[in-house]
Amino acid sequence: MINNTTKWILRDGLQTIDCSSFPYAYRTMFSIMKKGVEKGRKFDDMKTKMSITGPVSPGAKAVRYSYEEATAKATAQGLVNGDGNIDQREFKKKH
Repeated sequence: MINNTTKWILRDGLQTIDCSSFPYAYRTMFSIMKKGVEKGRKFDDMKTKMSITGPVSPGAKAVRYSYEEATAKATAQGLVNGDGNIDQREFKKKH
């Protein structure tokens, strides 16, 4: 069940994290993935467990973004630079 007071929910297979916006949810997901790879976890295993659920609109279902879909959305919003990393300047400027 989705808590309607939360705008965005990040799930990583182990925990659920409430986030105030998509950019914050994506940045948190990115950080979890980066730390996991640094600790020796398999990237492909981690990304299959990651998802971001968007806000619930009245009369509509919540939208769930997979890792790939969330990355495409973040790239389209300019939150990810050409290197595949978070663009901190853009993130701070917009959000």
